[in-house]
Amino acid sequence: MNILFLSHLTSNVASGPNWSVPASVNALSEYDNVLWVNMTDAHLPHWNEVNAYHNISEYGALTKLPKPFDTPDLVVFEGFYFIDDVFFAKKLRKRNVPYIIVPRGSLTWQALHNKARVKKVVAHALFFNSFIKYATAIQYLTSKEQADSKRLFSTKSFIVPNGFNEPSIKKDGFSKDRIKAVFIGRLGIYHKGIDNLLKAISEIKTELINAGFILEMYGPKHKYDYDNVRKMIEELNVSDIVQLKDAVSGKEKERVLMNSDLFILTSRMEGHPMGLIEALAYGVPSLVSLGSNMKEEIEESNAGWVCDGSVEDIKNALIQTISETDQLQIKGRNAQKLAKSYEWNTISRQFHAIVEKLVIN
Repeated sequence: MNILFLSHLTSNVASGPNWSVPASVNALSEYDNVLWVNMTDAHLPHWNEVNAYHNISEYGALTKLPKPFDTPDLVVFEGFYFIDDVFFAKKLRKRNVPYIIVPRGSLTWQALHNKARVKKVVAHALFFNSFIKYATAIQYLTSKEQADSKRLFSTKSFIVPNGFNEPSIKKDGFSKDRIKAVFIGRLGIYHKGIDNLLKAISEIKTELINAGFILEMYGPKHKYDYDNVRKMIEELNVSDIVQLKDAVSGKEKERVLMNSDLFILTSRMEGHPMGLIEALAYGVPSLVSLGSNMKEEIEESNAGWVCDGSVEDIKNALIQTISETDQLQIKGRNAQKLAKSYEWNTISRQFHAIVEKLVIN
């Protein structure tokens, strides 16, 4: 099939889609003829590794795409809340070109009932409800995202998760006299549950210090949330065990993960967190919340520790973790096994088989 991918990615190296979109397109190119067009001026070096990648500036407009992508068999919108996508989808419908939306957590009940609820209700009524209604299908990344979204939207849907490229090295040992935990990603205080995580750490600070626990948080400095997180760390008096650092990627990110004992993600809402999948692939056990959308998989695979995301439950999970350091090696191996089901080649085959049936039918 000839499949056109459209995205609105930024240059933020800590943003999961900036890695998962190019990786998924590259993997699918083994099965289909694909073109990926990013609609912003942003650029990251690793995008050049994807032969199908192009910036919209190369064409000037979507109407000037090369054949056969001027009349593709399918269009995949990577992301949501972009008004240009709404208008382009309307043109696709007039030409009977099917399209799929990958909302990446944007359509969950939790995401639609945050502080911007009123604005989103108006925007949906004016633009986005029709965008969703006439989509051939919606691709959710996890079963929880699907369940939380289908409470509000009944459009046909399927589940194909994010994936990973298996790392060449994996953890084979853990710290003996400490627990080095890491958070790597966007520093969204509410979205990522950082407020509850830091409050939980502050309330059991003595126990954590006695266990040799430290948390390193990596996120982009150029975003305003970096200063807000730093301020929160200082106000809660946890700067002696929580260290805030600049974003990492590539080999530096690999080094950080290989030198860590625990990956923490206490998000209130996610699509399918790339950072978490990557940590699991390296063999790093994780402490995750229900909102991470991988709580059940982590729990069933015994690949870490879980919580509901509240301050009290994060505290309990942290206390359990520091009391079960003898389980780090076992949970790390289980993390690697769990990650194997998310290898990109497997994921791309699943996607190809599903969308081929959708288009043919």
